[in-house]
Amino acid sequence: MQFLAQRQHDTLRPAPRHRPARVREHGPALRGGWPVLVEARALRGDRRHLGALAAALRERAQQDPGHLQEVHFLDEGDHIRLVSLWRSPADLRSFVEAAHGDVLAFHADSGAFPEVERTLWWSTAGTPVAPEEAEERAAWLRGHGPGARAFTLSSPVPPPA
Repeated sequence: MQFLAQRQHDTLRPAPRHRPARVREHGPALRGGWPVLVEARALRGDRRHLGALAAALRERAQQDPGHLQEVHFLDEGDHIRLVSLWRSPADLRSFVEAAHGDVLAFHADSGAFPEVERTLWWSTAGTPVAPEEAEERAAWLRGHGPGARAFTLSSPVPPPA
């Protein structure tokens, strides 16, 4: 079985620096009032293979029923930043486990594992998420550790009531 990243590696061109977010309507969950999990992910690694990994992860997320919407995609040269909305930490964890093969394919191609920094927080559906907010929350998590403001998959915080 070929991994998604391996299949795409041969046909992918480098990703554009800024790509429009993919929007998918999921009924009332995105119309406002419902808690949604925000994931800010930064990927770093061998630049020659990083675009293929990001493309494979984006495609896999689009196929995942727990993925609600991609909010931002920024290719900043030495790293790629993605911000997405998920239904729950369990849905995101399932995606991460399913994407392990894509990470292994990246490792096979580049000889190293990618560096992944993931910051999570709860928001209300329909509330805009700016890239600057993702940066600020990631910095807060690095400086203060997990809590209600920002957390990780290994230290989840329940959604607000």
